[in-house]
Amino acid sequence: MSEKVKRVAVIGAGISGLATLRNLLSSDRKYIPTCFDRGSDVGGVWLYNENTHTDEYGMPVFSSMYRDLITNLPTPLMEVPGFPNTDPDRDSSYMHRDQVLDYIKRFTAHYDLRKYVMTHTYVTDITRNSAERIPEWTVSYRDIRNHDCKREVFDAVIVCTGHQHTPYVPDIDGVEIFQGDVIHSKNYRVPEKFTNKKVVILGASYSGIDIAIGIAPCAKQIFLSHNKDKLNSVLPANIIEKPGIKRMSMDSVVFLDDTEEEVDDLIFCTGYVYSFPFLSDDVIHASRTKVTPLYKHVVNVRHPNLFFVGILEAVPYFLMAHVLSKVAVVVLDDLGSLPSEMEMQACVDRDFEMRKERGDKPHILTKNERLWEFEKDLASYAGIQPSPKVLESIRAYNIDQFRNHVTTFRQRKIQVSDDKTSFKVLN
Repeated sequence: MSEKVKRVAVIGAGISGLATLRNLLSSDRKYIPTCFDRGSDVGGVWLYNENTHTDEYGMPVFSSMYRDLITNLPTPLMEVPGFPNTDPDRDSSYMHRDQVLDYIKRFTAHYDLRKYVMTHTYVTDITRNSAERIPEWTVSYRDIRNHDCKREVFDAVIVCTGHQHTPYVPDIDGVEIFQGDVIHSKNYRVPEKFTNKKVVILGASYSGIDIAIGIAPCAKQIFLSHNKDKLNSVLPANIIEKPGIKRMSMDSVVFLDDTEEEVDDLIFCTGYVYSFPFLSDDVIHASRTKVTPLYKHVVNVRHPNLFFVGILEAVPYFLMAHVLSKVAVVVLDDLGSLPSEMEMQACVDRDFEMRKERGDKPHILTKNERLWEFEKDLASYAGIQPSPKVLESIRAYNIDQFRNHVTTFRQRKIQVSDDKTSFKVLN
């Protein structure tokens, strides 16, 4: 009897969705994938839109890209294995967002993936067709241009929508009476909007620091508000670090040390909330920081033909898109080889408990050695080679440079040796 051809829905055409398509098509099994994306082209979050809250079709803008964004990872950590992202003519290993999008489009063309992608398509609902553990799934979607609604049935679903589309905005006393502009970093686009203004930025992770430095040439004063240790780097003279925000008034901010400063605008650089509005809570539960129940952060424990690729944070996304999607495809190739639901749930519980004991958040891999331990475990499970050791060294170097030279580290050009065992910095 011939093998049944399985139809697979891939939700999202960013790098996670595209890597998933490549791995589905390279499997020895027979899959017919359909990738749904509400953007006008492939690229996901890297598809820049100068609009902020709604696009030309009245849909919420999903991209958080801003005009002048330069990557905070160098090119060796911004490529999918098997498709190099090198350019000897580049002066720096850190790319402008346009260069990243160009790489994604070249990846798409090289593997002939575009024909599997339906753009301008908004997935409204994904529903189980039965109570079985491995059900078929009905995907309901509509064309955002003409509102034409359709449904299709699939044997499996792989969700690749990432985690940077639903902003987290903390509840701050008095923010409702503040007279200045209040935005989330997702809706930041250009620094000129803050010319001659006093701005408070809440949050000092990558986006908070990057936006502070980006608007410094235009703004009059910037208060970088956070509860972390003071930054090691030298910052522009008009950036002052302050503790977290206690409350806002009509025209000022009061920090946790009870100092008060007049400000014109407030920017939340406070991250995102996990959200999958097209799935019901009895299928997957998503909170601000955690998605459950997922075996190896990929496989739905209750329904193992439903997968999630791209929920991890603080990782090299292009590399991990390949590894995580490979895990999903290997599982889909042989669903019968999975541990029992009870065993997988016990593994999930142990993983989260271990992370809690170490002080790690559920899906964040900040510690360099832990990231590569996890990547090695995933690669072993998927039957592929783990990343070369040099990538661990490059990421450690990058973390150090960001901490200590935040205004200049993107000028570096990194060259990896031909045998992938070492690297050197050329400038």
